[in-house]
Amino acid sequence: MQFPVDFTVDYLMAGPEERLRLAALLRMFQEAAVRHAELRGFGGSEMARRHCAWVMYKLEADICEYPRVGETVRVLTTLGGWKGLRAYRHFELWREGKLLAKGLSVWFMIDLESRRPLHITPDLFDAVRTLPGFPPAVPEREWKPEKETAWERDYPQTLRFSDLDANGHVNNTVYADLLETALAWENDGICPPLRTLRIQFNHEISPQVREVRVGMGTAAQGWSFAILGSDLVHAVGEVSPFAKEA
Repeated sequence: MQFPVDFTVDYLMAGPEERLRLAALLRMFQEAAVRHAELRGFGGSEMARRHCAWVMYKLEADICEYPRVGETVRVLTTLGGWKGLRAYRHFELWREGKLLAKGLSVWFMIDLESRRPLHITPDLFDAVRTLPGFPPAVPEREWKPEKETAWERDYPQTLRFSDLDANGHVNNTVYADLLETALAWENDGICPPLRTLRIQFNHEISPQVREVRVGMGTAAQGWSFAILGSDLVHAVGEVSPFAKEA
């Protein structure tokens, strides 16, 4: 049930060292998920017919290596099962037989009018019911954020019209752009390469929001963070950098 999508890393995807940025990696994952869902009959057009949409609730990403500008990579995505309100999806990033990164995402199906999650039913996946490996197993574990975290400092950032997506809110991958910017401001203008990302999306950012703050704190092996609105915590998470070479 793996679905492949090939990408070539271009200059707009890369940072100062000509390596893929974290936000660009998440956009690759997202694009693969969208194409797979559309092909198999549970994508945006079918969701619109049902007056609902997919929204991401959590994402875990583990990176071994970031590809460089000009390199061709392949994203493999697979369904990870569903339970109650949650649907799961796996991602892998490969280059010439080498695994560069992997991810696990958790999704809600929401009602477009109420914006509230709906229970996921098996009939949604009728198009893949006869494929080998169906139904896929639900992941054994799921990352959970710390209940209480102190934000030692925060960085206001202005949102742009281009941050909005087809669901009418700030796209999930933009949160990584905001995070990378905050980390760059903490590290002499350069965001360090990130080895892990854990993020939970709590409240969508609507088109009426002009500015958010990225709250930053210290975690065991990196940083904790939050995307903060005037009265909402839009997302919380934690990241860790690659270990410095001796």
